[in-house]
Amino acid sequence: MRRIVVAGGLGFFGATVVERLRAEGAAPLAAARRAAADLRLDVEDPASLRLALRPADVVVDAVGPFQDRTTALAEAALEIGFDLIDLADSRAYVQRLLPLGPRFAARGNRLLTACSSVSAVSAALVRHSGVRAPLRVTGFLAPATQYAANPGSGASLLRSVGRPVQVLRDGRLTTRPGWRDTRALTMPAPIGRMVGRLYETADPLTLPAVWPSLRTVDFYVDSRVFGLNPLLDLGARLWPMHWLLTTFLRPGLAVARRLGSETGCLAYEIEGADGQVARPALIGARHGHYTPVAPAVLAALAIARGEFGPRGLVRASEYVEPERLIGYLDRYAVRLVTLA
Repeated sequence: MRRIVVAGGLGFFGATVVERLRAEGAAPLAAARRAAADLRLDVEDPASLRLALRPADVVVDAVGPFQDRTTALAEAALEIGFDLIDLADSRAYVQRLLPLGPRFAARGNRLLTACSSVSAVSAALVRHSGVRAPLRVTGFLAPATQYAANPGSGASLLRSVGRPVQVLRDGRLTTRPGWRDTRALTMPAPIGRMVGRLYETADPLTLPAVWPSLRTVDFYVDSRVFGLNPLLDLGARLWPMHWLLTTFLRPGLAVARRLGSETGCLAYEIEGADGQVARPALIGARHGHYTPVAPAVLAALAIARGEFGPRGLVRASEYVEPERLIGYLDRYAVRLVTLA
């Protein structure tokens, strides 16, 4: 098996990737700037990257917030010759990587960007739905905040609150105010009815590259923490409230973990050109935070074992087979259900 390096391996999602890879029999190296890491690594320092990484490595990038990242790690992948998988949740970051696709193809290496809930799970559930020519893909997230509230996800959430975000509407990328638009969806118990707020993801970039028929791609989040949605609504409209939420992020996360939901859900409405509408949802308690890292874990294992075919800029629909992803999550009681 090729060497697997998890950049940001001491953070919340990076440590979860390391844990899941070890559970599958791999021996990943947790890489970070801190001395406690298996491998000292700074993803923004080219000299550090050249010193730590090797040709033929499989690197899983979990260093957030991706909104603040440069393309230094991807450039190092091209220079050194390793495969790169990232958990990017930032549309702007993914957009900066997309032009590097031809260079990855010429080098013979792989780039799997946004290999997380978005866009890997999104693409897998669209494939699984059987809708062949989707016109609309709308995502909904109700996180299991008791387990998943962490500084990285909190900071990422605030980047969409009241800020301009891009969605696909009428076949074009359109800017909308984040967290202002709302959409409701009824989930099975214990979640019930949720009201999501508009949140920016990479899906409007990655999914139309797979399904050119798409005219609408957007994503909505409900914090599922008592009293938090109204505060975020104020933060979307009033700069002082946004500043307070940012300043007191860490104590706010502690409150979210105490008051938040134990059960999380990631759901989609997928509408086809023939009028068919599919509503698949992944629901789970305790291990719901495995969902965002599962595609990267499975892709890294497949590449390291020589079982992954595509090279260059890999399309989101090729990151992981839907049945394999669904079966993997089912082992941890994250169940796929169909909403009415």
